[in-house]
Amino acid sequence: MKLRLTFPAALALLTASCASSITQGTIGDWYAVTAAQTPFYRYGPQQGNGPDEQLRKDAIMKVIRPSFGYVKVQLQDGQSGYVASEDIGLASKSLVAEKLAPPPPKVASQSQGEEFDLNSDDPRLVAPPEPLPEASPTPKFRY
Repeated sequence: MKLRLTFPAALALLTASCASSITQGTIGDWYAVTAAQTPFYRYGPQQGNGPDEQLRKDAIMKVIRPSFGYVKVQLQDGQSGYVASEDIGLASKSLVAEKLAPPPPKVASQSQGEEFDLNSDDPRLVAPPEPLPEASPTPKFRY
């Protein structure tokens, strides 16, 4: 008996075998880096200039699709790219809650006077430009 695989069936079988480390969760779940660090490639692992950055352990991301030993992911900040599928695993609910928690509110200082934001774009807080040096007269030469 001959076994014939159609192209879509062969492609599905190949994709399923490449996604073996991603089978714990589903696409769209939060995953985390399980290695000490892993290279992150914006355009693919075969780009000529090496990884764009290194993701540290417990960096979270969502899986977009598995791709032959690498996984296309979207990072927490919205960047998308590729990481090695062996370096990530399903993130725990506590890790996701920790990473997605809003930053703590700023504590207001108890100063007496008016408070200024020194990082403001207010033109009143910008130092005036230094005056230009006065032009000296051009010497005249006699020939």
